[in-house]
Amino acid sequence: MKTNNYAVNYGFTKETFPLGTHMCHIYNNDTERKMVVKAFVESGLSSNEKVVQLADVANEGDLDNYLKDLGINADKERKTGQLVVKPAMKGYCPDGCFKAENMLDTWRRFYRMGQDEGYASVRGTGEPLWTQRNVPGSEHWVEYEAMLNELVLDYPFSGILCQYDARFYDGTTIFDVLSIHPLMVIQGQIVRNPYYIQPDKFLAGRSI
Repeated sequence: MKTNNYAVNYGFTKETFPLGTHMCHIYNNDTERKMVVKAFVESGLSSNEKVVQLADVANEGDLDNYLKDLGINADKERKTGQLVVKPAMKGYCPDGCFKAENMLDTWRRFYRMGQDEGYASVRGTGEPLWTQRNVPGSEHWVEYEAMLNELVLDYPFSGILCQYDARFYDGTTIFDVLSIHPLMVIQGQIVRNPYYIQPDKFLAGRSI
């Protein structure tokens, strides 16, 4: 794995970032989403990073069309395991409910897997739209996202990009999302989030 001097490239911006970056993309334009996600995934692959993508599709059979719609052609990388693509529900809720600590362990395993396989780093992106479908445990999603900020201190992913379609979330949830991501993507640019709250303060008084 690279050291903390590693400059991370996300493809959709010329600026580079340090390891351990956790950011959100709150969008209402699907064209913009596709551009950001495609660049995020492809720049990771071209940088010899292991890439994990949790896609909002119903089942495994939909993944090929999902990637095709994004314009991502990575059959070789999927076969070698450099690109891991799963339906979001299967990735986040393998037993049908969401458990924050189990998901954090999943990210830890992916990180160690990338290390063992000799990749330069590991990055991940996910679509949590399933949290709006009354999935058991989804009420603890924002606490989990806050805990990710602590996880990346010990497991410095090159980037974790969380995708939120603003058309499906209420204002309170969007404000919570802003509160738990130190960086956000706005119109293809990554900016510091003025609404960010440190994890210990955000989590104070909340239960998982």
